[in-house]
Amino acid sequence: MGDLPHLWASIGFDELNWSYTPRGQKLFATLKNEIIEQPYYVRNHNTFTSGNGLSYPAGGSTNLYREDAQGQPIYNWEIVDQIYDTYIANNCRPLIELGFLPLDLVPDTQKGFTGFGSAFDLGREPYESGKWKLPPKDFSRWEKLVEAFVSHLLERYGAEEVANWYFELWNEPDIPNYWWGTVEDYCQLYDHSVAGAVRAFAQVKIGGPATTDHGSEFLRHFLQHCAEGKNHVSGEIGTKLDFISFHTKGAGYTPRRSYGHEVPHEYPSLHKVITDIRRSLEVISEFPRFHKLPVFVDECDPAVGTIYGVYDNPNFIVCNTEYYPAFVAAMVGQILNLNETLPAKVSMITHWAFYFEGKRFFEGNRTLVTNENIWNPIMAGLKMLGKLGQKRVSLSSSGAADVLAEDYSPTTRLIDGLATVAPDNQTLSVLVWQHCDDWAEGCPQKISLQLQSLPFTAGQALEVRQWRVDGENSNAYSEWVAMGRPEGPTPEQLEILRQKQQLSLLQQDTVQAATNLEISLDLPAHALSLFEIGLKDNRQ
Repeated sequence: MGDLPHLWASIGFDELNWSYTPRGQKLFATLKNEIIEQPYYVRNHNTFTSGNGLSYPAGGSTNLYREDAQGQPIYNWEIVDQIYDTYIANNCRPLIELGFLPLDLVPDTQKGFTGFGSAFDLGREPYESGKWKLPPKDFSRWEKLVEAFVSHLLERYGAEEVANWYFELWNEPDIPNYWWGTVEDYCQLYDHSVAGAVRAFAQVKIGGPATTDHGSEFLRHFLQHCAEGKNHVSGEIGTKLDFISFHTKGAGYTPRRSYGHEVPHEYPSLHKVITDIRRSLEVISEFPRFHKLPVFVDECDPAVGTIYGVYDNPNFIVCNTEYYPAFVAAMVGQILNLNETLPAKVSMITHWAFYFEGKRFFEGNRTLVTNENIWNPIMAGLKMLGKLGQKRVSLSSSGAADVLAEDYSPTTRLIDGLATVAPDNQTLSVLVWQHCDDWAEGCPQKISLQLQSLPFTAGQALEVRQWRVDGENSNAYSEWVAMGRPEGPTPEQLEILRQKQQLSLLQQDTVQAATNLEISLDLPAHALSLFEIGLKDNRQ
């Protein structure tokens, strides 16, 4: 069927200063050595944000820009160098947000101190509370900041490396959570960002607008501006655009923080995710000149609210369990199906997940790991996805369902998969999943996997390996629960958890090759199985 894009190969997080902490460094080394099969892209908020360089949940800063008394820029690259050095050393590439607004670019009319009173009060400063969301007081100074930033990266990492990076303006500018300007203010800022970036590096890849699921009109306005609007810098028609980005979340729990009260039973919705993605792709498809551009859903998650967990709302349990990787696999399958129906196509999705400091074991935040860097099941799921090859072969399932269909419901079972073959046609990989949106629903399903037209000679010995992620396998969380949920696991318990977190080889058999082969299995709800079938002599 052609190439299978590994479109899941991207993570992101707000707390960019945790990239280079001891735990962050260890996590990136784990990603490099155990999880990723190709360079992962890493996206962060707060690249330009002013502060003390110490991250906290949903926050962080680099303090890379300030001005002297005469208004001349002073740049400090110390923190961003630590961040990108870490990524490059661990087979990752930055997807850099140009944002947010540095303190010394806040408009003068907004600089007055408001809020809590004296210098003895404790609380968030007005800048921290929102002035970083403002358009700059001087767009040309912003342009020079972008130019200086890209120039520095070019000098430190080289043109060949930076040519593979992406630069994106801001985050979710269609909502006041992140942007206190108009859509036209954003377009003006984009033009100045492009001008500065291109002046530093003609081959730079720059785009946006990273809108939310509510941002269709903002996205359309931005694309119209890039296609046929008057450039705010050059005065000419149109602006350079190298990729297009937007976001979706599968749920927004109400309330996100319950303060101990009972909450309604809620769950992520694949229907919502795919509906959001289709809506934005349809907007992009209105502009033929942009049909071939990469499209990034660079926040693509089960639910809103990385900082929230099971102690805020019990429905965040899905982040701890096998549900999360099953949701991601089913989502990837649905996105690939959607890509076949529209001119514009998704080329990458970003999991907004990394780790958190100062949390309890299995807090339920949307993270890759919990305390002591013990894996959440999503890590084994990403490792399993990474075992798929680049050459896709046809797979059909009687258990498949279209999440956009009218009869789709939260209890609809999705039993589907993806299949790939190695370049030499000697190893077949088949990923099968069972998922339904309601995390409390589901039961094991008997599956018959029928493989046809196998490229082997009759009589050859084949090795069949089955890897599994479910409630018992590749699952440190379920083992932790069985231990009694210890908040301070002993060294012996931690070692058991580390063993249980690893991608589990459920079955390994030798069979005789034939043109067709049938494999039967029982697949639990919210589970993944990966079969690798190849000549026994070729396997290690």
